[in-house]
Amino acid sequence: MAKDLKYSALLDIYGGMLTDKQREMMEFYYNDDLSLSEIADNCGISRQGVRDAIKRGEDSLNELEENVGVTKMMKEYSEKLDFVTAQCDEIIHDCKTYTTTKSVIEKLERIKTVIGE
Repeated sequence: MAKDLKYSALLDIYGGMLTDKQREMMEFYYNDDLSLSEIADNCGISRQGVRDAIKRGEDSLNELEENVGVTKMMKEYSEKLDFVTAQCDEIIHDCKTYTTTKSVIEKLERIKTVIGE
């Protein structure tokens, strides 16, 4: 079973919505980097039982992300913030080099458009 580290982030966001067993197994696997065998030994269950709990947890996290979309919203927010920061840097540069007010207004209008999306 190859580790997809996106589950570590999804676990941080939606972990409270999993069963205690699923959350515990996934935390051991993704956050503590334990193998299925190590988790099975620590929890006194079979390796297959650990794998099944993790798989059910992954399915639940995927469904939650598909329905709620927190990580998608965070990515979009981050992209907008990067854009606004870059535009602010350009405006500061424009103001320091005494460019026309028109270029500053155009950049501010682009910022407002992106924020409104």
